[in-house]
Amino acid sequence: MSNIKNLEMADALSSKSYIRISNSFFGLFQKVIYVPTGSPIKVFTLEYSPEEGGRLEKLLSMPLDKLDADLASKGKPVPTAVGNYLLQACVSDDRQFCAVQLLRFADLMYHPLAEPRFFESEAAASVARIFL
Repeated sequence: MSNIKNLEMADALSSKSYIRISNSFFGLFQKVIYVPTGSPIKVFTLEYSPEEGGRLEKLLSMPLDKLDADLASKGKPVPTAVGNYLLQACVSDDRQFCAVQLLRFADLMYHPLAEPRFFESEAAASVARIFL
């Protein structure tokens, strides 16, 4: 599992009033909490092939009802060990909060394809099904 400080969306995430980040042991460990439910947040980074990454990019731009239908019919994108796309995500344990940002590898580094997206309640649970 990744550290929130290493995410491209770290500043945007920490600026949200419903997220509480506390450091411990001289700043080496962080605890991230979704304040409305008190649920801990876990950080994920997953890599995808160009084909699966392209599909993931489309899934993240779909309306939620179409996203659920697409996942039901085709399944979720399959991550790979080393890929052209990098998904950075944060999900609360109760799946009431989800934050995602997709990056693509170019010019020897990953570049964000869009601004981070934040989801709450049922929308968060739907989006989290993409990679959990």
